[in-house]
Amino acid sequence: MEECIFCKIAKKEIKADIVFENENFISFLDKSPIFKGHTLLIPKNHIETLFDFPEGYLKELAVETKRIANGVKKGIGCDGILLINNNIISQSVPHFHVHIIPREKGKLLRGFMWPRTKYKDGNEEEEFREKIAKAIEIFK
Repeated sequence: MEECIFCKIAKKEIKADIVFENENFISFLDKSPIFKGHTLLIPKNHIETLFDFPEGYLKELAVETKRIANGVKKGIGCDGILLINNNIISQSVPHFHVHIIPREKGKLLRGFMWPRTKYKDGNEEEEFREKIAKAIEIFK
């Protein structure tokens, strides 16, 4: 998939703020986060939807989703985590991805996934990346 932005990120052809990577998965900060620390987990191989996953791969997906969720929660100290995965409908990029979204008690979601927020600058984004990456190491 030459045109897939997530494949390009997995191949390091496009810069991303990576918090975790292993042989099969890569996780990075969402460029338009719902809340700061919003992270995506993708398979390195181009898999479009959950329905396309090889069976043996699903266990590793669950393990890595838990690892990244733990890292986000511990790394930034949020109250909880929202996991979202769209398949076909509302799937903004046709490459499987899990949204791992930090939640704070009392901070409401308006319009479910909107409005999006922005990091103040590259330094703030890097701070969030470092906190999450460091916390993920604990769960290896």
